[in-house]
Amino acid sequence: MSIDVGLLSDLSPQERREVLARMHRHTYRSGEVVCYEGESADTVHFVIEGRVVARRASEAGDVHAYAVLGPGQAFGELAMIRRDGRRTATIEAIEPTVTMTLGYADFERLCAAHPEVNRLLLRLLAARVARLTDALMEALHAPAEQRVLRRLLTLCGMYSSPAQGSSPVTIAINQTGLAELAGVTRPTANRVLRRLEADGVVALHRGRVTVCDPAALRTAANGTYAPGQA
Repeated sequence: MSIDVGLLSDLSPQERREVLARMHRHTYRSGEVVCYEGESADTVHFVIEGRVVARRASEAGDVHAYAVLGPGQAFGELAMIRRDGRRTATIEAIEPTVTMTLGYADFERLCAAHPEVNRLLLRLLAARVARLTDALMEALHAPAEQRVLRRLLTLCGMYSSPAQGSSPVTIAINQTGLAELAGVTRPTANRVLRRLEADGVVALHRGRVTVCDPAALRTAANGTYAPGQA
């Protein structure tokens, strides 16, 4: 299998080969849990194919989705910081998924032999901080309906390919999942989606959303959405 792990791009060819040689391939079915929140954490996962959703329990015990990760992204990087850490989220495959994992002990050995491999961890942590910062700023300053549009636009980008151009994009997520990702109630997400559907921007199906007009969605996500704007 050809492996493209973009997060390794800063490493030298030799370092990249050594990291890849210590990785292990894992496959998951749609709906299969990769790891549970609170479990012992000793590996970082690099998503090669498919997509996963990250969920975390609130203090009240409710479980909410907060991120979808796809090819070129990673999760579990906090396991590389210290031994005996715990998973901070439950990760579930939302379609057939392939990951490559690197264990804590292997990472330590690689760093001892090649100090530059530490840059890999820095890249992973920097990516996490950027995601969290963007999510915080959006939660503080973006109206609820705009958050739905932006999250849908992000998912559209994850599920599309350059070859698709302006072709429709089908996203394997239901309205409840979209609402959780946007940090809004399901009725709010439904209201936005129904408006988009009325304007021909999306088509709603059971368990998925098809973005019929990605350009119109992008225009709507850049401002406050109202019927007919897109």
